[in-house]
Amino acid sequence: MFRIVFILMLLGTGLLVCVPHLQAEMKITLKDGKVIEVPVSEKDVKSIEYGNPQAVPEGVVPEKAIRVQSAKYGNISFELEGELGYKQYFCNAKETLVKECNGKNKCRVIVGNTICGDPYPGKGKYLYVEYTCGRKLKRAKKSQTEVMVLSCP
Repeated sequence: MFRIVFILMLLGTGLLVCVPHLQAEMKITLKDGKVIEVPVSEKDVKSIEYGNPQAVPEGVVPEKAIRVQSAKYGNISFELEGELGYKQYFCNAKETLVKECNGKNKCRVIVGNTICGDPYPGKGKYLYVEYTCGRKLKRAKKSQTEVMVLSCP
């Protein structure tokens, strides 16, 4: 809502002149629910539209969408090696999962060697994924040839 602010100027002749100036108040609701009002001039007000998927800039993921944090594909062998006592045979599947799933509400992935190669030839493998929906961390695990479904409500 605009209000008119009058600036009174006293001229050398002793006459008062009223100069109108338009100003708007922008209301901002903070995460804690508190509402603050910020005065802005008409020229500073810009229109911003939300909710239109075509208007979302590239690389920006909606708050309630899938965001892949980590993903690995492979398995472990209980052969003795290193501090852990076993060998790990994994490849980094994050890049593939980010391309397939980030920004979506639901994503289906067929678990297999097409994700990032075959890190453990001739052996069964699993896909392990950590992803977020907003601030909630979720984990998923599926074995080779199964369909993994990642979803955000």
